[in-house]
Amino acid sequence: MVINIYAVCRLLGPTLNALAVVAVIPTLYAFFSDTTSTSIFLLMAAMSLVLGNVLIYYGNRASRRKHQGQMMITIRELFLFTTSMWVLIAMISALPIYWLLPDVDYFGALFETASALSTTGATVINHLDTRPPALLLWRSILQLLGGIGFVMIAVAVLPQVAMGGMNIFKTESTYFENSSKFTPHMKTMSLAILGWYMATFVLCIIAFLIGGLDLYMAVNAAACTVATGGMMPVDASMNGMSPFVHYSASFFMFVSSCPFTVIIASITGNFHKLVHDQQVRGYFIFTLLVSLAVTATLFFKNDYDLERAVRIAFFNVISILSSTGFNLEDFTQWNPIATLIFLVILPLGGCAGSTSGGIKFFRLQVCASLFRTQMIKSIHPHQVLTPQFNGHPLDVATVNSIITFIAAYFLMTLISSFLATFLGLNIVDAITATITCLSNIGPALGPELNPSNNFAGLSAPLYVLFSFDMLLGRLEIIPVLLCMTRMFWR
Repeated sequence: MVINIYAVCRLLGPTLNALAVVAVIPTLYAFFSDTTSTSIFLLMAAMSLVLGNVLIYYGNRASRRKHQGQMMITIRELFLFTTSMWVLIAMISALPIYWLLPDVDYFGALFETASALSTTGATVINHLDTRPPALLLWRSILQLLGGIGFVMIAVAVLPQVAMGGMNIFKTESTYFENSSKFTPHMKTMSLAILGWYMATFVLCIIAFLIGGLDLYMAVNAAACTVATGGMMPVDASMNGMSPFVHYSASFFMFVSSCPFTVIIASITGNFHKLVHDQQVRGYFIFTLLVSLAVTATLFFKNDYDLERAVRIAFFNVISILSSTGFNLEDFTQWNPIATLIFLVILPLGGCAGSTSGGIKFFRLQVCASLFRTQMIKSIHPHQVLTPQFNGHPLDVATVNSIITFIAAYFLMTLISSFLATFLGLNIVDAITATITCLSNIGPALGPELNPSNNFAGLSAPLYVLFSFDMLLGRLEIIPVLLCMTRMFWR
């Protein structure tokens, strides 16, 4: 067999055991605040622990392919490990939602956890204000875990997962090429990124406490913000919060949608890296210009005062570009120009190497470089030009991977939109819901699925389809599709 399933089980087992440990947090919170939920989370943790140990037992049969005394694992097994890990965690994490909420079936619960883990932010739960607080805390924890990525956490805390080398990062994100590394040591890099992520989380909590939120709300809101998930534990989302909370959330959403490796490299001594990074610079300028354009439409067409127009425009633009998807007013009800702007920026996303989803800015910049190069060659066919990114020539493999991703993105958008329409959605809802799920944004822009309405009431097949889209987008499409091909298994 080309793929050693036992080796994959050996990696999956400790990951599910770690999930059981994480489930202790909502269990303890439920014990002190809402005892009816305690047994539910204990049962889920026990199931995850049992399954994890069963996988470890079978994983011990893995053939010992060793290099310098350490068991090695192939790239195919890493792809299968990452994909199956996300699917398994989504399926197990859905159980408390299914058991505690009688109005949500298992497929709706699976959609909910897929949305949280992929930091999409779409929800099927109505009347969030009346739901068990421990369950809402569980959603926030899942967003926090999904934002940084399970592979990043696993490499940082589980030594056996590091055996795949730098290739393991490429199964969850395509941005970990050599130029993005600030240290040659994989575990050191993982710990540094995890440390920065948690520091940002704590700072965001403090900012929200200063803005008037209580501790429970501040923790949940901060998890939604730094993970760019947007699944607030209240129906109002960010509506009704103080302007200070809105400005704080805008800042932390933007920071979280910038590449962590570049930020850490800047903090640790290379101060100019953040300013000179082409992706960060382009993302900042684009966000600024789009936000100012939306501000102008609110000020002149919707008669907002200047401060409100600036705050609401910047918040919503950053929320969509960072793929957070917070709800602060319904931008589909403002004016046609603003609605069109949001429709255009919906699939774009933030920076690669961050918690945001979408196509990512570095891919768009590479495409722009390719376009410019081709235009010049059309006039000067004998001129030797090479597309560049961050001042360095792009190799053919990088260009091919970007073109492949974009082609796969639009192909999956077409296929999923067709299937969603076939399953009963109108065309606009089907297309925008597919884009928002593939890009991990949150709100759709259709007549039924929009920032004012959630995804409750859809059929089970639609929940499965959109859950698949969300995980597909979070893992950047190619790894998941590879696991579904014949050549992968031959």
